[in-house]
Amino acid sequence: MENSKIIILIPSHNELKTLKKICIYIKKNNFKFLIIDDSSQDGTSRWLKKNKFNYLRNKTQMGYERSIIRGIKKIVKKKNIKYLITFDADGEHQTKDIKRIIKFIKDEKISLLICNRDKLNRLTEYLISFLFFKKFEIKDPLSGFRAYSIRELRHLSNNIKNNEFLIDLVLSFKKKKLNIKNMPIQTKRRLGKPRVGNILFVNSKILKLIKYIFPLQKHVY
Repeated sequence: MENSKIIILIPSHNELKTLKKICIYIKKNNFKFLIIDDSSQDGTSRWLKKNKFNYLRNKTQMGYERSIIRGIKKIVKKKNIKYLITFDADGEHQTKDIKRIIKFIKDEKISLLICNRDKLNRLTEYLISFLFFKKFEIKDPLSGFRAYSIRELRHLSNNIKNNEFLIDLVLSFKKKKLNIKNMPIQTKRRLGKPRVGNILFVNSKILKLIKYIFPLQKHVY
């Protein structure tokens, strides 16, 4: 599989400092990519336009998950693309792992690859990861570093009902008994403050994922 059949999707909100390094690496290695600028106020769109990088800008802030969904729905319409890789812009993921992912999906016929991080940011993430592995054999459901089969995404992307870390999309792959793999990665310390909300908001959002593990009624995804 040629690299031209793979595209990297990067949502970004006020992360120009780390995004610049990611974009330069991706361009240097001739990867296809799409940046979703989530209404950043740090000059992200100006820099992307000036340097002729492929991007879309949200007119208003849509949030991490909805930005990814927008990118997915744009990309699945493209022909000759076989895999979509999502990559966070906050500097936590290492760009060198993109090549590892690409080699992995070239060697293994997979539907979904989730990169499980060696260090998580919150105790609630460790809890959810432990429970999801016990229930679904998915080690790091909150990881933003994933590779999706475009063919499967075309069937599933219009059925995304929730925006909780795209867990419903991951579990749709699981329900269809598609080939899901986990790959360990090492992460770097995020620069600056988290941009997904304050501690109480994020922890509350993460703990809501328990409903997928202990549903009060049968959950349809």
